[in-house]
Amino acid sequence: MKKEFFLIALGAIMMLTACEKIVIPEDEEASPIPTGELDGSAQLMISTRTGGGDNNAVAEGRIYIFNQAGSCVQMLSTDEDDNSAVAHLAAGSYSLYAVGGDDLSRFVLPTQNNATTTSVITRQEGKVMDDLLMKKADVVLEDGESTNLNMALEHKVLAISEVEIKKVPTDVTNVEVALMPLYSSIRLDGVYPDTPTESYKIALTKQDDGKTWKALPNQMLFPSKGTPTIKISFTTAEGTQGYSYTASEELPANHYVTISGTYLAAQGVNITGILTSSDWGDPITITFDFDDDDNTLYTPVANKYCNGYYVLSVDESNRTAVLLAKSTVSYDVPASSTNNVAGTSALTTAMTSLAKPTGISNNWRLPTEAEIQLLLSNSKLAKLTPSGNTSALYYQNGDNPGWMYAHYNEKGSYTFQNGTGFYSSVYLWPVINISY
Repeated sequence: MKKEFFLIALGAIMMLTACEKIVIPEDEEASPIPTGELDGSAQLMISTRTGGGDNNAVAEGRIYIFNQAGSCVQMLSTDEDDNSAVAHLAAGSYSLYAVGGDDLSRFVLPTQNNATTTSVITRQEGKVMDDLLMKKADVVLEDGESTNLNMALEHKVLAISEVEIKKVPTDVTNVEVALMPLYSSIRLDGVYPDTPTESYKIALTKQDDGKTWKALPNQMLFPSKGTPTIKISFTTAEGTQGYSYTASEELPANHYVTISGTYLAAQGVNITGILTSSDWGDPITITFDFDDDDNTLYTPVANKYCNGYYVLSVDESNRTAVLLAKSTVSYDVPASSTNNVAGTSALTTAMTSLAKPTGISNNWRLPTEAEIQLLLSNSKLAKLTPSGNTSALYYQNGDNPGWMYAHYNEKGSYTFQNGTGFYSSVYLWPVINISY
């Protein structure tokens, strides 16, 4: 997939129109065009390529020419029909910055008037990333000389060619893979700004064997900022299960990337990421394993399970959720049912000893009144006794704990009953806040 383009000779007229346009007032006679950077005594013939001949010429290109003062004195443009250019310049030193690709309209490029060597190039809003090649060269021009300059452009993006997850459980209804963090822009001098970054997410499609999920995006992206994280999300009727793992090395530009993972029912997921060069750069192979003990990706949905935890509620605007502990927690019942200090301390001690969800730093807490009612209104969570009552559960009732249970009638409707005090018949079922 090597692409190349050649810029050889445009001519003086095209060079004048590519640069600053000279307007002559109607009431004045035309004066000669001044000599200098627009029409100098030195000729620079520029050829930009990626190597291998001109059979794979890049469809579009721009070359920004800067003088020693840092001003962009000319900007040359090429296309597939005429991929050549020549610059007539005054003697002196210049820096050339070339940008090429199949479709440069996908990018926000600087104009000649606002171009600097640190101008930022980004993807156009609503556009899909395409190939982007760049190169810098310095040249010194002498009076009366014709100079040829060959610039070998380099790919500044990577390509995600294939993403595959194998041995996916049959009850999984959706598989997504995300890659992050990735650079989201590049400067004209080839430097990637540290911020902002972005992520790439892709939904996979179930294959005929029913266990393999795959996508062939052939998607161009800027390289990773540092070592990237691969996140995998499985969705079932019960909720989501996610995995999040960090690669051992960066994903650089100029490579094709294949990510192939295998889910191991007992051990988690084994992921192999392979960078293949096609005919871009030298091949790099990254292999890594992960299982259920690794950091977990959370994609909570209200009233569903997320990584084994029931999701009581989700605030999508703030990307927060409330998870219910996997089971009730035992605690030491105080000697006196009316001793709020001893009772609160006993509940807090029990919640402190409870293991938190992977990657979550918040503490377990008692449900609010609204949250305990959500829990009790779900008969699958709050099991009913033959009398139609649920077990009583603690909740935060103002400054002190209280308890509540629900009574279901024969028609399935329910009412809530609450009280205070600490009794062995009242269960502790804490919740925890997470951000995702």
